[in-house]
Amino acid sequence: MTLLSIEIPTYNEAENLPVLVERIEKLGMDAEIVVVDDNSPDGTYRVAEELAARFGNIKVIRREGKMGITSAIREGMRSAGGEYIAVMDCDLQHPPEFLPVMLEEATRGADVVIASRYVQGGRSSFGAARKLVSRTATGISHLLLKQTRSIADPLSGFFIFRNGVIDPSCIRSNSYKVLLEMLVRGNVRKVSEIPYAFGTRLRGKSKLGIGEMIRYLRLVLQLSDYRALKFTLVGSAGVIVNEGLLFLLAPHTPLLAASAMAVEASIIANFIMNNFWTFRGRSGSGLFKRLAKYNTVTILGAATNIMVLAGLVFVHLEYLAANFVGIMLGFAANYAGSEGVVWT
Repeated sequence: MTLLSIEIPTYNEAENLPVLVERIEKLGMDAEIVVVDDNSPDGTYRVAEELAARFGNIKVIRREGKMGITSAIREGMRSAGGEYIAVMDCDLQHPPEFLPVMLEEATRGADVVIASRYVQGGRSSFGAARKLVSRTATGISHLLLKQTRSIADPLSGFFIFRNGVIDPSCIRSNSYKVLLEMLVRGNVRKVSEIPYAFGTRLRGKSKLGIGEMIRYLRLVLQLSDYRALKFTLVGSAGVIVNEGLLFLLAPHTPLLAASAMAVEASIIANFIMNNFWTFRGRSGSGLFKRLAKYNTVTILGAATNIMVLAGLVFVHLEYLAANFVGIMLGFAANYAGSEGVVWT
């Protein structure tokens, strides 16, 4: 059995593929290379066939059209004969010279080994705008997917995993962040990160665009069981409770006292709905202990709600509108606390 299968999905990489293959072959590893090409118009498939004839350890899979990187990786996994599988891009931004170090770490017992841009010693060649996008995307995954919170670079496209850690059929999305699906849906117990320098693309064009960003957001929502959307819906119901109770109490009760009672009523209502719907199935402490935690993490949001209400009413904004603004400002903090503290 081959020790390592190296999957390389390609689309219009005729210039890059020979350079990458040459660099891999110089490593002298016990490895096969699996090239999955989406019928590239630039003839990448023909280049791959020529390389296969030359080196003898290359499998070439030619598909009928542009079907996407996720399905390419899935198809490559089914053809891979290695004990471990590496996934890397063909654009020369993933230095193959790191493969031996990553493979050694995998053979020591790691289910997944990630070439990481964000652990100490790692870096990327991104400009400021691209770096902001990358960091924001990583933050979203940490917020919504608890399996990624201890991982600095869960969106890396360069990684090695033990063959069998995930069934290819469990990789279902059309996003380019396959590692994210593996971490959430796979049987992953131990993850290691190796720092590396993410290089500059030398030839060809980057495939990252607005479409990939939308697919990424859709993937994160799917993997999180749409908890953020459910939390938003529950929060909307809580707004109705809050505003309605405040409407009933305000004519007969001091405004700040009425607001405090309305806030607490909405907190309890939201907790009940989140516990039995949004975070259904999450293990943790008992019901009343969770309610106490939920009250604690919403203190900041509740205080913000009340202070904004008081401040805006002071400048003569209508009190129900002022209350609504306060609710919105506390929402993000409440969700982060719910994910990270209450329903862990």
